Amino acid sequence: MDYKFTRAWAEINLDHIAHNVREIRNLVGKRTEIMAVVKADAYGHGVLETVSTMIENGVSRLAVSMIDEAIQL
Repeated sequence: MDYKFTRAWAEINLDHIAHNVREIRNLVGKRTEIMAVVKADAYGHGVLETVSTMIENGVSRLAVSMIDEAIQL
């Protein structure tokens, strides 16, 4: 069989991530904490940039899957 592969990529827009966090905040209210799951480099989105944006916009807790991910943060 002849398989042809093309590269896939994702374009991450931090403004959209910020907007989504603010929308979640509006839905759950100010007294509810928001936890973001950011394991595996924020699912390939770039953990440091993503986490900074999320915290600036209302995320107060982070979840990772491995201790070295927590240390990186």
